[in-house]
Amino acid sequence: MTTPYDKQASPQFQSPDQLLETHLPLIRYHANQLIRRVPDSIEMDDLIDAGVLGLLDGAGRFDPTKNAQFKTFISYRIRGSMIDYLRAFDWMPRSLRDSSKELQQAMSVLEQQYDRPVEEEDVAVHLGISLDEYRNRLMHVRSLSIIYFDDLPQFGNDDDVSSVIDSISGDSDQMPDSQLELSDFTQMLARAITSLPTREKVLISLYYYEELNMKEIALVMDITESRVSQLHSQMVLRLRTRLGLDFPNG
Repeated sequence: MTTPYDKQASPQFQSPDQLLETHLPLIRYHANQLIRRVPDSIEMDDLIDAGVLGLLDGAGRFDPTKNAQFKTFISYRIRGSMIDYLRAFDWMPRSLRDSSKELQQAMSVLEQQYDRPVEEEDVAVHLGISLDEYRNRLMHVRSLSIIYFDDLPQFGNDDDVSSVIDSISGDSDQMPDSQLELSDFTQMLARAITSLPTREKVLISLYYYEELNMKEIALVMDITESRVSQLHSQMVLRLRTRLGLDFPNG
């Protein structure tokens, strides 16, 4: 049975103005999530504008026959549009990309060598820098906590390729092989999160599940806000290493 909420949530029942009125809070939510992780030169209004474009484009592409919730589908489209804007803006300097790659490569080498989660001191010694310098580099690469959608693996053959995001959002045909590969990747991600050091598992839970901000997490974990940011950057580096994700070229 179709409920009034179903009609409100389905794009075919809404004009662009109605869509925007209904989903503007969702756009603002994603903009607020991203603005905390990018340089001050990025304007909130620009992220919101990009999110609006993602909403309108996604509404036109939504296929209710694929058994996907519209809110789930459109969330990926909104966030994806914002990240596309950030990529086009090219706000990450070459030096920052190079530093990020160096940190990740060091972590990859050491985790293979030690077969355990590496400590900060391990990476600092490997790079020939002080612990303070290593933590300073982590602070500078905090914006890389945005894991670009295009970095995630794609599944399928040359004629039928779908990304993790498309598979989750129901935007592409769900072939059995693609779904199996998606399931494998999801399990790999779950294992990577499970293997994180305790502090980083607590951090990922508080930030991404409880949706606390850095200041609130600092109070919960009884550390400074800058220390939370460093641990977050290190957690992202560790997950990217274990998932085999390289940093974008620039």
